[in-house]
Amino acid sequence: MNKQMKDKDKTKEQLQNELLKLRRQITELQKVKTSQKQTENKLKKSEELYRLIAENTNDIISLTTFNLHPLYTYISPSVKVNTGYEPEELLGKSPFEFIHPDDKKRLFPILKNYVNAKIKKLLTGKELPATKRIEFRFKDKEGNWRDFQSTGNIAGNQLLFITRDINESKKAEEALSKSQQEFASLFKSNPEALVYLDEKGTILDANIRFCKLFGYSLKEIKGRNIDDGMIHSFDKIREGKKLSVKGLKGYLNYETIRKKKDGTLFPVSISATPLVINGQAKGEIGIYIDITERKQNEKLQRVLYRISQAANSPISLKQLYKNIHKELGIIIDASNFYIALIDKKEDKVFFPYHVDEREDDFNPQELKSNKSLTCYVIKNGSSFLLNFNTIKELINHKKLINPGVITEKISWLGVPLKIEDRVIGAMAVQNYTNPNLFSENDIKLLEFVSSQIATAIERKQTEEKIKYLSFHDSLTGLYNRAYFEEELERYNFPRYYPLSVVMLDVNGLKVINDTFGHSEGDRLLQHLSQVLTSVSRQGDILARIGGDEFAILLPSTSTEEVHNFCERIKQACQQDKIEPIYLRLNISLGHTTQKGEFKDTATILKEADKKMYQDKLFNGKSREKHFLEAFRILLAERDPHTSDHAGKLQELALSLGKRVGLTEYQLGNLKLLAILHDIGKIGIPDSILFKTHILTPSELEKMREHSRIGYRMAKNIPDFAPIAQEILYHHEYWDGTGYPEGLKGEKIPLLSRIISIVDAYDVMQSRRPYKRPVSKAEALKEIKRCAGTQFDPQLVEIFLKIVKI
Repeated sequence: MNKQMKDKDKTKEQLQNELLKLRRQITELQKVKTSQKQTENKLKKSEELYRLIAENTNDIISLTTFNLHPLYTYISPSVKVNTGYEPEELLGKSPFEFIHPDDKKRLFPILKNYVNAKIKKLLTGKELPATKRIEFRFKDKEGNWRDFQSTGNIAGNQLLFITRDINESKKAEEALSKSQQEFASLFKSNPEALVYLDEKGTILDANIRFCKLFGYSLKEIKGRNIDDGMIHSFDKIREGKKLSVKGLKGYLNYETIRKKKDGTLFPVSISATPLVINGQAKGEIGIYIDITERKQNEKLQRVLYRISQAANSPISLKQLYKNIHKELGIIIDASNFYIALIDKKEDKVFFPYHVDEREDDFNPQELKSNKSLTCYVIKNGSSFLLNFNTIKELINHKKLINPGVITEKISWLGVPLKIEDRVIGAMAVQNYTNPNLFSENDIKLLEFVSSQIATAIERKQTEEKIKYLSFHDSLTGLYNRAYFEEELERYNFPRYYPLSVVMLDVNGLKVINDTFGHSEGDRLLQHLSQVLTSVSRQGDILARIGGDEFAILLPSTSTEEVHNFCERIKQACQQDKIEPIYLRLNISLGHTTQKGEFKDTATILKEADKKMYQDKLFNGKSREKHFLEAFRILLAERDPHTSDHAGKLQELALSLGKRVGLTEYQLGNLKLLAILHDIGKIGIPDSILFKTHILTPSELEKMREHSRIGYRMAKNIPDFAPIAQEILYHHEYWDGTGYPEGLKGEKIPLLSRIISIVDAYDVMQSRRPYKRPVSKAEALKEIKRCAGTQFDPQLVEIFLKIVKI
């Protein structure tokens, strides 16, 4: 029983265990069902989410069969926006129907590889290769080819593609590519020097122009920092900035100095602009412009401006030359520099300025030769760059004389100084040790500035000439009246006392002017100015204060000293041996000394002038004697027969004058007339006066002028004035057919009628270039024949009686 009870209990226990096990299984099944439900819900939600994404994304999501002839099994609604097709229009169709043929050839092998890989996986279990991003052209509903990019993945037995329209970005890429190509082309072929740097200043690229500018090849500089060897050490400090994009926020433009491969420094203009990608500076483009020529031009302009300023400033011409030399030294080696100018009056070249390191060997006098280097430039009106060989060649061809010291290493450059096409001189630079110092560029440089320099020199010359003329007499070179009076005012103070003034007057200037012309009168004045200058002391002020008046101011000079000074002037005049004789000096002078008694300068001048006129009156006779002797000598020099002729005339004229009852005064004038009646012939050219043939009408007219010339000479000399009329009319005829005024009968002065007869009588018996002499009888017969026509008949009758006796 106990056993049955035990078995029963055991069975019960087994049933309970089974029931517990069954309950557990039911619980597990309930959990699995709940989990499955949850999974189904999640899957449903996930599917809804994926579909929501697929139907609302801009990208095209599609499924195709996984084989060599894929067909669309699903395609998202976004396909319409991208291609114009409804999804239903594409389902069941192959994508290859719409893909560009060229792209189809490229994509089909890719698909084939994936299909083969799937088969291998099924056979071997090997994983499929990763899918690739592919680009292709797809024909939209309107027939246009559009660019798409697609990424594929395997989804079970299908292929899942996510496709994006890249048509616009593709165009942008193409535009960017084109732009990059254009940029590369412009970068390489740009006429300016371009360099491409990274953000640290490393050279990534450079065009040919940049490489040539610095003298490097691209290989030599690519990868180097722009600062390495291209910036001078002092420039890094002075510039305070490098060609680097660090801190560069925009366009930068500045000028600086750069260094070439050979070490040459040169000025450049740098324009730098950052290369920004996605808002970040990735480098920069630098544009380098060699501004050497511009800087040179700027330097030239500054030089020209300063030369022009100097020409317009109150500095002297001598200082202007120094300024020109200084300014030219800025643009060219002008350690040896010369300016030569043409002296038109002297017809020669002179050197107003020269600086030469071999000063002892430099002789400007020798260089005045018309075959000197400088004159060669002036004569040809052209620039010349010469060295030892070219100079020797010119000497051998006798185009130059030996210019003195020349070395085998000499370099000489000369350019003409021109104003328009008119050459006024030349300037030259020279070097004794470097034959290659000057170049063709230096010729162009000096030629560029030469016209401005020529203008500046001529302007300053004109200015100084005007200034000189404002205080100087243009004829004699002495000071003029304005300057003399100004200086007299300046010196009229006790510290300059005793202050002496000398006044001089040239006697007979008007006679010289009327007889020999104003040019001879000018010579007389110039000669006197030279004599006065020779006897004057340094510090004395000489002036021509009027036509024939001179004045001399002698500061700190006593009465005795000024008297001795005047005696030296008189002695110099008396010893004067200038030819012709009429230019020998005859002066009147007076002097006075201010010791404080004269109230003003006008009184000083008046006192000196008064004493000068006293001297003129006192020495009047000697002055007339001086002129008479001068005239007699001149006549004798012009005509050897004159002195004998005058002596015979005096004898005959006085005999006739006494017979007609002339007074002593009249006889004295008649005697003077016999000497001076032909004095006017001094002004007749030798070609007419000594012509051996008959005079032409114009020559005859000129010859007849001698009576008027003689008249003007005589009337300006007080002692000769009484016979001036008689000189004028001594060729008048009794019947009115004579000259110069055609006077008739007794209207002709008596002394003129007397001289007319005796002059004709003596001339007929004398040998002349134009006639042979006649006998006394023939002469008397001719005189008698012309009585009543040419001669006064009553005087002829008396004259014949005198001569026959």
